[in-house]
This record gives sequence, structure tokens and C-alpha cells, in this order.
Amino acid sequence: MTIAQELLGEQPLVLWLVLGTVGFLLTWRGADSVEASTSAISDHFGVSQAIQGGIIAAVATSFPELAITIISVLVLGEFGVGAGALIGTAVFNILVIPGAVAVLTGDTTTTRGIVYRDAIFYLVAILSFFGVIALGVLGTDGREVARLTPQMGVGLIVIYGVYLILIIGGQKKKKTEGERKSTNLPRQFGLFLGGLAVVLVGVEAMIGMTLEISDALDAPPFLMSVTVLSILSSFPDLLVGVEMGERGDQRAAVANVFGTNTFNLVLVLPLGVILAGGVSIGFLTAVPLLLFLFYTTLVVVVLAATDFEITQLEGYALLAIYVLFLLWMVSEALGFTTALTDQTLRTILE
Repeated sequence: MTIAQELLGEQPLVLWLVLGTVGFLLTWRGADSVEASTSAISDHFGVSQAIQGGIIAAVATSFPELAITIISVLVLGEFGVGAGALIGTAVFNILVIPGAVAVLTGDTTTTRGIVYRDAIFYLVAILSFFGVIALGVLGTDGREVARLTPQMGVGLIVIYGVYLILIIGGQKKKKTEGERKSTNLPRQFGLFLGGLAVVLVGVEAMIGMTLEISDALDAPPFLMSVTVLSILSSFPDLLVGVEMGERGDQRAAVANVFGTNTFNLVLVLPLGVILAGGVSIGFLTAVPLLLFLFYTTLVVVVLAATDFEITQLEGYALLAIYVLFLLWMVSEALGFTTALTDQTLRTILE
């Protein structure tokens, strides 16, 4: 139960929908403040655009997901809501953002660096997480539940460290530095901290709405997090990506997708595992979702590597795949399909 649920008690679903909408707007504005302040601080110190796009912007745009994970573990006392939001966000980012950028701004060019460093490393991150879950099964009596320990979480964070070395090391070799732009650092740090506070409040309201919708539909909270919560938390990223595309910076929009997803998968998610002191996750739930995420990412990588661009037609195809994903999740919630069984869905606890 969230703090808002404890304070308000039992209320009509309409009220929670209103609060969730307000929370979404707060999260949007807070995330914008965080991203703008980190960008200004980076420009002040002359950080290169490649590092800003691949690391700093990716981290800044991931604060809603980080807040969801922290609240899920420390306030709700379970990992399911945070895990669902992270997986749903990964699918949304990899399909909807490149797809929308290509559809709305025209054929989107990529680079060898995006394809052979960022995209391939993200595939490695997915496989690493898959391997950790597989190892987690070995520590249990059955095959339906995987136990993830804090040590496994640390191992995933080390992988993100390798990613940072690849990006930063590559920039040092090129000896590139961005243009320094003077700014009021105390003010920017204040905007950064204020944005974080607003994001936390907004995310708390969105989580409360998601749980209430879950209760009303008698659907597992995990499924609501994969769909409703992940879309709400990722929508600001979509708008930022489209705005980048309209400015002619389509490559940065695509690079930011891979950087954000890598950050979420091998830093934010394992951080939740560490904060919780270890979690149990439904193996039969994780496998289908991770396989879907892996193969959809592989599709995006192939499209991006073909002539190093994603065409408008390919953008429509990516959006269609996401629609199919949503239909699958709805089918699971209504019980029409059972690739993700109710038993394993409700096992994502602790």
C-alpha cells in the first residue's frame, strides 16, 4: 500500500484516476527539470555530446523508473511493481520511441557507434539478466521461482560499469570535449533536487492509481505495471525523443533509448534487488517477457544496421509490434492466454 492509499483509505476509482493523472503531470515536469539541469551542468563542464546522450541524459530520463523501483521496494515492500514497470518501459522505449521518431520526423539515421556499441551492449545486458535469473533457479527447490541475491545485483551493476568504460574510454581516445557554457551551478543543482522531489511525489501517485486499477480489474499488479505504469513513466521520454528528431538530432534520440534501457536493466533493477535484500521472481513469467524483449531489440538492431537508418515504414512496423504486445498483456490479464500464468505472476514478491 502506498502512502497516498494509507492517507486516503478506500476511495472511488475515479478519484485515483484523477490523482494518477496529476501524478503523471508532476512526473513529466519533474523529469523535464532533472534533464534540463543535468544538461546545463554538463555543458558548464564541457562534457562531450556523446557522453551526455549515452550516459547523462539516459540517467536523467530514467529517474521516474528509479523512483518507481525505490518506492516499490521501500514503501510497498515488494519488487513486482518496480520489475513490471522496468520491463514494460524497456519494451516501450525500444519499440515506440524509434518508431515514433521515424514516423513523425522521417527516415532516422543511425551510426556504427549506436549499432555496434550501444545496441549490441544492450543485447548483452538482456542476456546477462537472463543468465542471472537462470542462476537464481538453481538456488530454489523448483523451476517456477528464481531467487535473485544482492550479490547477483552487484554483478549486474559491474556490467554497467563496463558500459561506462566503453563510452568514456572511447571519447578520451578521440580527445573530444564539448563546448563549455557558463551557468549558475547552485541554481541548477537546486532545480535538479527539486525535480527529483517532484518526480517522487508524482510516481507515488501513479503507483497508487496502478494498484487501484489492478484491484478493480482483479489483475496482477505486475501486469498493470508492465502496461499502464510503464507507459505513463516513459511518455515524457517519447516526447523528448520526438523533439530531438524534429530538431534533426534523430541519432541522439535512438542512442538515448539504448542508454536508458541499459541503465534501467543493469543498474536500476539490480539496485532494487540490493535494497530488498534479495527477491524472488517468477521464472515462467520472466522468460517469455525477456525473450520478447530480446527478439524485439534484435529486430531494432537489424533495422538500424541496414543502411544505418530506420525508415518510416519500419517505424510503423515497430509501433505495430508494440500494439501486439499490449494486446498480449490484455489477453493475459483477462485470462484468454496463459503464457504468463497467474501463479507465477503473483510470485514476483518480497
